[in-house]
Amino acid sequence: MRKKLALTAILLGVALLTLSGCSLKSSRRFIEGKAAELSKVYPTENLEDLFEKFPDGFQIRITDTEKKDENSPTIIYQTVLNGISETKEIKGEITKESSLKNSDGKIEEEILFKGNVYYKDGSLHLSEGNSSKNKEKGDLKHSRLLMQEFSISRSSLKSLEVVRKGYSFETGSASITYKLKNEQVNDYLGLENDAQPNMVINIPETTVSGKNYSYSIIFRKDKLSYSEGIVGKLKGN
Repeated sequence: MRKKLALTAILLGVALLTLSGCSLKSSRRFIEGKAAELSKVYPTENLEDLFEKFPDGFQIRITDTEKKDENSPTIIYQTVLNGISETKEIKGEITKESSLKNSDGKIEEEILFKGNVYYKDGSLHLSEGNSSKNKEKGDLKHSRLLMQEFSISRSSLKSLEVVRKGYSFETGSASITYKLKNEQVNDYLGLENDAQPNMVINIPETTVSGKNYSYSIIFRKDKLSYSEGIVGKLKGN
């Protein structure tokens, strides 16, 4: 009988510790602390400075989506930039895609442009010869990243209204959504000065556990969505 009581007490203690750990990781303080580590790269005016923080290289993914109205197609810009440690080059690929639901309810997708892009002198540039291989002339919706201009810190996040937050015990990942009012961001996204888009910060398990540095930030307002994600291994980790 005593052995059963002792075992029950041990199991209860383990359960309480587990619940306590989950509660801590679900708190704003914990998740916001992880999100605030974005201050290491936001802002980085010269993207080449990222090699100092990620000596083995890094990758930046950008997705820019906009739909003017219900009858117009969704236009999606996707850019993948690779920071190559051996050459200190930052280059990659850009794709412009159109997506529209037809009368049958099926999604029709069309690649409008696909080409190479590189970073130089503070801006993104299309590689020469891209447009001759595509259905339309290539363009860059943004020649600079929001990462080069927008500042994130623990104090700035702390001042924002939290819309939702969460930690997944199953995956070990976390996310937090803020209501943001920032003229710099609104100007970059082409919104009204007083607009308040949602800013979602997604934090994968590898970042929560300290194994890697990986984040994605998504700005949403009505039919507009813009996201930047970065992944790399920080110097010294």
